[in-house]
Amino acid sequence: MLGNTLLTNTSVLGNTLVSGNTKMNQSVIFMIAGICLLLVMLGLYYFYYYLPRQSNVGKYQIPILTSEITLDETFSQTTQIANLVSNRPTLMVPKLGYGITFTWEMYIPNLAGNAAWQNNYNIVKPIFSMQDSPQVGYNPKKNYLSVITKYRDNPFYAEFSEIKVPNLKLQKWCKYILALSGRTIQIWIDGVIVNTEYLPSLPVFYDIQSAITIGQINNNFQGKIRNLIMYPYPLSYTELQNI
Repeated sequence: MLGNTLLTNTSVLGNTLVSGNTKMNQSVIFMIAGICLLLVMLGLYYFYYYLPRQSNVGKYQIPILTSEITLDETFSQTTQIANLVSNRPTLMVPKLGYGITFTWEMYIPNLAGNAAWQNNYNIVKPIFSMQDSPQVGYNPKKNYLSVITKYRDNPFYAEFSEIKVPNLKLQKWCKYILALSGRTIQIWIDGVIVNTEYLPSLPVFYDIQSAITIGQINNNFQGKIRNLIMYPYPLSYTELQNI
């Protein structure tokens, strides 16, 4: 009887161990399969989304200003976009969406009072503009970045929206991004989104016949800018993080 009991208990224990090993093996198989599926999905994302988008950044970027310049009272520069885009008849790239992106680096000096300016320092000083939309400027007295964009809320006349980004860092080089995607406007500073606005309707952009103007004689903000680049389409979140 004792021998039969031992045999029975041994048999039960063996079956339990086999069952446990089987469940463990199944769990390991499912875990490996899940990891493989995740790697395949990441690979598909990388090769079919990430890489093509990054190649678009290099393919369509339009350098407007590469050297460092000081926007003093004597500086102003206007460049026809047609002179910057020579390989296609239009500025926009519709297949990549409706929008436009600007990136630049800027150094803002710490200057106080009208004595440091040839005119009122409590007005917006133009930094760059694409005709009248968008317009990017800086108010020295109140220390804010101004972004003005035109849109048409009805077919008869245009309206303008102004976004103000206050408390800019002075005496320090910072990287700025202005990204317009459809009705959405985003402003980044040093890799961080500092403002997001939504227009009532699509903004108005100008095509290849327009011009980019940097600064304004006798009305500049006395700071420095460099690496001003335009992308004729709305960069994705991933692209914006990596430029």
